[in-house]
Amino acid sequence: MIGTNRKIRILFFIGSLRLGGAEKQVVELALGLDKSRFDAAICCINKGGDMVEDVRRAGVPVHLADITLSYGKYNPLSWIHLLKNLLRVNRHIRRQKPDIVHGYLFTAYIIGALCGRWAGVPIILASRRSLGYFKDDKPWRQKIENYANKKTDLILVNSKAVWEDVLAREKNCEGKIRLIYNGVDLQKYRVGGGNPAVRSEWHISPDDLVVGVVANLIHYKGHLEILYAAARLKPDFPRLKFVLVGRDGGMLKPIEEKIISLGLKESVVLAGSRGDVDKIIPAFDILLLASHQEGFSNVLLEGMACAKPIVATRVGGNAESVADGETGFIIPPRDPGAMADALRKLLNDAALRARMGAAGRQRMEQLFSREALIRNMENLYLELVEEKIR
Repeated sequence: MIGTNRKIRILFFIGSLRLGGAEKQVVELALGLDKSRFDAAICCINKGGDMVEDVRRAGVPVHLADITLSYGKYNPLSWIHLLKNLLRVNRHIRRQKPDIVHGYLFTAYIIGALCGRWAGVPIILASRRSLGYFKDDKPWRQKIENYANKKTDLILVNSKAVWEDVLAREKNCEGKIRLIYNGVDLQKYRVGGGNPAVRSEWHISPDDLVVGVVANLIHYKGHLEILYAAARLKPDFPRLKFVLVGRDGGMLKPIEEKIISLGLKESVVLAGSRGDVDKIIPAFDILLLASHQEGFSNVLLEGMACAKPIVATRVGGNAESVADGETGFIIPPRDPGAMADALRKLLNDAALRARMGAAGRQRMEQLFSREALIRNMENLYLELVEEKIR
């Protein structure tokens, strides 16, 4: 039982606190919960990441479990090592005595759910942030997730697309799904004024048009289609620049080779991983997302928060966040021609860019603010505690 005066303890499980969409949502939530009613802590099942020290300085404890198969997945010693690590996680949960374990992403959810139940945690939550394609070639993953779902009280999804995907792929989830959209802190994101300092860093002049892409260099993020679209646009927009922001996930070399073969060396900037997305998006004229698959993209929200018009593929929850024809354009995935056409409309019309950008900011304020996310999550936590513990 929880006394009416005791704070509700929540332990978030996440792979790491690297700069990623799900990781940012965990941090926003952990830092934003009402401290008079909630005590939040985070357990990273891998090594830390860029945001760990900032989160700790803000007063939220972060535990690094560092769970790895140290000797290779086919070595029995690895599994003994893994079991020891899981026992350590279980002991950590028992010391923390959380009322709720809330797991984000596949591996962290599985470990959090199973170790949490083993430790006697009353409420187990899962957050699904993406579609389940990564399980298609490894059916054992789905079987493990189906088992973990038995131990889980509620599965939270961040888009209708993810909801439908969960129902189609998973078992033991009927009647357990709830939709809560992502949210971003609107006060962090500048509207208007651009960012000349960032443009100067990339050797881009104030008069150049900039299409920005914030997505790790992973095969399903569609960077090669972006380059094909850039090649189509270059003859008509010789001063157009494409800025690709994100860490390498195996596609850097193919992207570099394609830039050279398409003659785009002067048109494309590879900016690497950046932790200051709120500062770089204002330097863009248009935000582009070319993913082949998505759950619910944070960067689209960040782009609209900066009043930037959006071009995004019709996958996952993109069409839920971006109002097609109002805050940007939704295009078919894997279609450089459609991408180039949508970008051309915006590049040719500054008034249209401004109008769609303003509509995007207004949409953010109405539907996808950090305050809305935190309010919805606090109400859910309180509802579950009242139902299951008090």
